[in-house]
Amino acid sequence: MKRIWQPTVLFVLFPIFFFCKPAELSNTCDPKSDAYLTASLLRFLLNDSSPSCLPGFSKLPLQIWGAYSDLPANVDVKAMAVYDNKLYLGGTFQYLGPNTGGAAILGSNDGKLLDETVCPYLEVLTFSNVAISDENGGFYLAGSFTHVQGKPKRSIVHINANCTLDTKFDVGTGSSGFTINDIQLVGDKIYIAGSFTIWNGEARSNLAAVNRYTGVLDNAWVPNASGSVNALAPDTDGIFVAGGFTTLNGEVNFGRLVKVNYDTGALVSSFAPNVTGVAVQTIVLGQDVSNNKVLYAGGDFITVSQTYAGSFLMDGSTTSWNPAPNAQVTDIALLGSKVYLCGTFSQLGATLRNYFAVVDNNTGAVGTENLGLIASDSLASLTEFGGKLYVLGTFTSVFGTPRQFGFSIDPINAILTPWNPKFTNGFLSNTGKIAFSSDGSKVLVPGNFYSVNVVERNGFGSIDLITGKPTDFNPQLVGNINGFHTKDKILYVGGSFSSVLGVTRTNFFALNLETLSLEGTAPTFDASLNEIQSDDQYLYMGGTFSNVAGFPRNNLTRLEVKTGNVDTWNPNPDAAVFSLNTENNRLFVGGSFGNIAGSATSNLTEVSKSSTSNLLFPSNTNFPNSNVNTISNFQNQYYIGGAFTSIGAQAYPFFAKFDGQTGTYTYNLMAANSDVSTISLGENGKGIIGGNFTTVNGVAKAGFVFYDFNNDQVFGLDLPSTGNVSRSLSVQNRHFIGGKITQVANRPRGGYVILDF
Repeated sequence: MKRIWQPTVLFVLFPIFFFCKPAELSNTCDPKSDAYLTASLLRFLLNDSSPSCLPGFSKLPLQIWGAYSDLPANVDVKAMAVYDNKLYLGGTFQYLGPNTGGAAILGSNDGKLLDETVCPYLEVLTFSNVAISDENGGFYLAGSFTHVQGKPKRSIVHINANCTLDTKFDVGTGSSGFTINDIQLVGDKIYIAGSFTIWNGEARSNLAAVNRYTGVLDNAWVPNASGSVNALAPDTDGIFVAGGFTTLNGEVNFGRLVKVNYDTGALVSSFAPNVTGVAVQTIVLGQDVSNNKVLYAGGDFITVSQTYAGSFLMDGSTTSWNPAPNAQVTDIALLGSKVYLCGTFSQLGATLRNYFAVVDNNTGAVGTENLGLIASDSLASLTEFGGKLYVLGTFTSVFGTPRQFGFSIDPINAILTPWNPKFTNGFLSNTGKIAFSSDGSKVLVPGNFYSVNVVERNGFGSIDLITGKPTDFNPQLVGNINGFHTKDKILYVGGSFSSVLGVTRTNFFALNLETLSLEGTAPTFDASLNEIQSDDQYLYMGGTFSNVAGFPRNNLTRLEVKTGNVDTWNPNPDAAVFSLNTENNRLFVGGSFGNIAGSATSNLTEVSKSSTSNLLFPSNTNFPNSNVNTISNFQNQYYIGGAFTSIGAQAYPFFAKFDGQTGTYTYNLMAANSDVSTISLGENGKGIIGGNFTTVNGVAKAGFVFYDFNNDQVFGLDLPSTGNVSRSLSVQNRHFIGGKITQVANRPRGGYVILDF
């Protein structure tokens, strides 16, 4: 069918300041004043590092690539570390890719995403189905999205030639989230087909039209289709309409394929095909060998003699063209005397062809062209442009050459072009209807994908914080990572894995960040390693293991930093360790244990580094009633988060602190509705609390909140986000937040986000 800022959310939002402690002074250089906060924000946004009493910020790239998989549920960034302007990511993911969301503007020659400084990413939340050219260098995009480039937009948007959102074009609530299958631009109207019963609050039956400049609904064009409409094809005296409807405008003899006029939607009764069956999926207006105007159609339908594919003259009568596929045809493209078909068929007539075939536009004879698709492949869309055929589907190779869900081919010479977009997800029927800009240099690809131009980095990779793109470091991890710890130039890594860099490493390894090579031999852990911390002499390591390098060690051990040898120190907790804190020459241990170092101490205690004894602090009687997942220290106040809902007899749901000297607990600091997984804080005493919660202090807030540890106050609850948070890392006053994050500030994000405040 011929169709033609800052990525890390650099949010220090002004509303945030209203959640902070009221300013005590107006002096701009006083860190407690609102003037200081406002001026610091301005310096950050302007990338101003000139001498000043205010902090200077190094600005991040406009877009920083995220971590992705074929499903958001399969992404979990559990570990982060920063070294030499590189962000190391660990966890569960398949790819690193740009945060495009479900549409991307690519180069038409190579399939590369256009540079964000020239063509801003569309950042579509979440999916789109169809695009068309606006004939002026831009596009119209339609789908089930709710936001584009951070702005609330539904159903259809207009994208300017410079890739920015046209804010003057607005369809309101559009189809209210219901499917749009096709759009066509004719004159000053955009005609819309789908499966909807309402358009911006007005009743419509699967068809609507809006003004191309404003998006305002056309109240004169009101055809009534009794079922879903799949495709449109403009003609001189009206527009062809195809779908699964059985009546149009109440006429029982006009179903599945009709023609209506452009002004009112009234039937053009001179076009009267006799189509039965399930539905017509795709239509293309073209010519036959005698230059007669014909309408090619594909789907799951029956005419007088043809099934699944046929062509019609302008009175609705069928031609003799009959390629005879044995199953559904989902898309058609035309080029010269050739008709290209894709669908679920496996043969045409007696000729075997899996899902793709080329047939003569006169005889319907099947050509010799064959993509060699396998049974698990499928094709969703075919688009001819500039003599090339662009194909989207669920395949991963063509002609034995890797092509992940998209390719382009010179169909005359059967040669693959360099167009290789490499999407996170495949395309299903009635999606991926692409469009080319009027100059042919750009192509807008809509779809149910999350990213494009992805590079494979299974569970471990790094991002250059100068460019925002992945480095060449590809450690080829087999398994997944739970935690990082950086000491000097060494990155210590724990998780559930079997090899890295092609070398056997069982659940633990040390990586030299200067040479990107493995350090030492690394002891083997027989089960998952969750947490690593250190002091000058030792690495402290917690998890669910029972043996380390052949030594019995249950859930907690330490290694000598210099040698990597297992130390004799053995507190022997009876269940998992999830968190450690080694600050102030102390060791606090959190987890799901009931006994540690010989004492019945549930889920949290301090353990002696020298004697392995349980110091029974912060309490020898009052313990969290469930897991402690994270422990952080600020000015000798220890903040803990987890799945606990009480400590002793007192309710402390999920978050609390205790005094490092007296052990006294403070509660009611924050009211979350589920567990806390991570706590981190910056040099200015502000930081992140993350977890599996969806509300905080009665306000909907998924995954993370900002927290002022100076005043024990939550702030920034007005920043929208989606997805649980597993790990946060604060470096100076820059905060890295990782987990299952899919959007922040209504912009798509892949597993993590970076904030400065």
